[in-house]
Parts: sequence; structure tokens; C-alpha cells
Amino acid sequence: MKIKRLLLCLMVFLGVSLGAKADTYFQYPIVPDSIKLFQSRCDYMARHFWDFCELKKAFSAKHKMAQEFNVYILILRNATPDSAIASVNRFTKKLEKQPADQLFMAECAENLLYGDTAEMWIDELYLPFAEAVASNKRIDKASKARFAHQAKILKNSMTGKRFASLPYTTREGQSRNLDSDSAQVLVVFFNDPDCDDCNMARIRLDADISMTELISEGKAKIVAISLTEPSDEWKQSVGSYPSAWSVGANPDADLTVDLRNGTPDFYIIDKNHNVRFKHLTIDQVLDVARQLKKR
Repeated sequence: MKIKRLLLCLMVFLGVSLGAKADTYFQYPIVPDSIKLFQSRCDYMARHFWDFCELKKAFSAKHKMAQEFNVYILILRNATPDSAIASVNRFTKKLEKQPADQLFMAECAENLLYGDTAEMWIDELYLPFAEAVASNKRIDKASKARFAHQAKILKNSMTGKRFASLPYTTREGQSRNLDSDSAQVLVVFFNDPDCDDCNMARIRLDADISMTELISEGKAKIVAISLTEPSDEWKQSVGSYPSAWSVGANPDADLTVDLRNGTPDFYIIDKNHNVRFKHLTIDQVLDVARQLKKR
């Protein structure tokens, strides 16, 4: 599979005609020789990939369309973000009156860009597929609801965008919201007290010298949010969490924030409350702390 992808990239770059001889389902556009740069050639392919595909007939062989969609996504991954997203918007718009086919393409995108089978999660690229299904009145309600939920949590926690408003109950029993937590570096630690990996991450985070110094200097703050009810049992289980941390519980946090990675999961939010990093491991968080101390 990797070799095939490399060959496809090379063909795009060289402008080779990928028609029937290359065993494609439909003819691919030929990139003009005047376009030299690889990314620019991918931009062109992104804009014109479906030009010679008769979309009203093509889905009679869905397995072939799924194969071609894999190539399409590969091209989008190498194109500029603006070109890639514009291409997806045009493509999903063309399928608006073919609801079953639009849903099928969104499910293919889910497998490649969002779900457990994805080689790489690319939220910005997946979001327009999910939004297209969510807004299509011709698609069944259950499918619409599923994709609408995915679109909602992605928009709530997209890298580079403002983080969602997220309420939680502190271990002291007070109601707070993540909106009121701020620092130059706000580390949000989503956890489960019964999770061994979470407890190990907590111990390492608490013991890290760089992070401890950043907190004492007022440059960093840690908010640990457990995905559980704020019960007395929970309050007991987090009693040993550092006093310098904000510790809270919200059993439904995963309905607001993108936590498909499970726990432990770390987000880093900047002073403007925009998401800088998401789905970090404890090693990556500690590396960020070390890099900040070097500045």
C-alpha cells in the first residue's frame, strides 16, 4: 500500500496520465507542465480530481469508488489546506442530491481521517464531510445525528481554535468552568482515577521539575478533569492530587470535547484560550515543559 501511494504521488508530480491503463476507475486529470511544484500540482489535482467521473453512475461500483477516494484523500493531504477544504466542499455539494452516496463518502472519510482505522487524524479535512451529512435533509436522522455530534466536538476542540466552554465540579464541591482557568500554558489533563496509565501520568506530571517551576512562576496551570461523577468516592480518590492543580469532574466531558483517544489525554491551551496541541501523551507534555524552560 505504501509503495502504491508513493507511485501515485510520483505520477501526480510527473503529470502522468492515470487513465484506464493505470487501472483507475475513471480518467484522472493531467496536471499542466507549467505547474512545477509538488504541492501546487496536488492543488490542481484536488480541484479537478472528479472532473471525468460521472458521479450519478459511478457509485454502482462502490468498492471502486472507495479505492479512488483513498487516492483523492492522499492528494488532499499533500495539497494546501485551503485547496483541500475547498475541494471537499465542492465534492460534497455535488453529492447533495445523492444522499446515499454522500453518506457513503463520509463514511469512507471517517475510516481514513477520523476513526480507529485512520492512519492519521486530520480534523480540518474530515470536518466538512461530517458537516455535509449533518446538514443534508435527505439523509436519515440517525446518520445525521452521528455526524452532527462528531462535527460539534471537533469544532469545540479544533487545533488553533478557541477551546470549548466546559463546566466541571471541583473536589471542594464548587461549580467551575474551564473558561475561568487561564495561564500562558494551560494543561488540561483528562483522566479516570481508576485508570493505571492516568495515575502514572499524574505522578510523572507532578514530579517533573520543569512543570513544577513553570507552575510556581505562574506561567503554567494544570486542570485535571475526571470523566466521572463528582461523588464522595471520587473526591477521596483525587485527594492526593497536588494542591496547586485545579481538580474537577465532568462525566460528560467527552460529549463536548474530542476525547476519542481515551484517557489519559492532554490538551494544551494558550493564554487566549485557543487549542495549541491536542491528544498529547505525558511524554509530549513534559517535552513541552522542558522546551518552555529553555526559552
